[in-house]
Amino acid sequence: MWYPGHIEKTKSLIKKHLKLVNAIVEILDARAPYASRAYEEEQLFRNKKRIIVLNKKDLCDMKKTKLWEKYYKEKSEDVFSLSLNEFNVKDFFLNHIYPIVPQKFNEKTLMIVGIPNVGKSTFINRLKGKKSAAVGNKPGMTRGLQWITVSKDLKILDTPGVLYPKLFNKDLVNKLILIGSLKAEDSEMDEALFYLFDFLKREYTTILDSVLEEWDNCENAIEFIEKFCMKRNFLKKGGVPDYERGRNIFLKEISEGKYGGITYEIPSDID
Repeated sequence: MWYPGHIEKTKSLIKKHLKLVNAIVEILDARAPYASRAYEEEQLFRNKKRIIVLNKKDLCDMKKTKLWEKYYKEKSEDVFSLSLNEFNVKDFFLNHIYPIVPQKFNEKTLMIVGIPNVGKSTFINRLKGKKSAAVGNKPGMTRGLQWITVSKDLKILDTPGVLYPKLFNKDLVNKLILIGSLKAEDSEMDEALFYLFDFLKREYTTILDSVLEEWDNCENAIEFIEKFCMKRNFLKKGGVPDYERGRNIFLKEISEGKYGGITYEIPSDID
């Protein structure tokens, strides 16, 4: 979990350097756009142009993602859906994001933010390329921050991962665990598994069908994983299902999109 000291330090760094940028690019996970934006964005980025990138398009449910695109556009925010694994990030950025960034003093400056594992580092590294470098003599070279030159008139400020003030909502925690943005203790992994199993029963029964034919005979997630272990031969001595191994592999395969795209929330869930 996050520590209060880290949260306050990150918020302080972001606020301190906001005056140096013309716009904010928020990298969100398309599978959970609200959960991966569960930080205080209104307070942090007030009066700044915000551009939303819904990453991991290849792992999400595009029908639900279209609802999120509509939701953000209705709030007058620019939004793009992509997969960093499939796009030429630099071309995409220069063709779609660069033109809508405000310019000041013949220069465009951006701050890129995102929680862990949404693809922020990949996005920045693809933009940097081999010829880009940190701008050492520019204000903002605080530890944990780095200015990156993309072109002669475009500079990007990389920031530490945005953190949450507090994780009080169990559904939020479960979604963040399932998309890999939050490290979990063993008991939290179990809770995320129960959340996922109930969610799949409501929203994606076809995924459960592809994992285990007799899933609807399972009383709960534990029984489901035990049968999953039997099917995959994840067994301990005496033929006992290796529950922990089965649970971890199932959650990993779901996260990797092995059984199809999943989106854990829609705008009507939060309005």
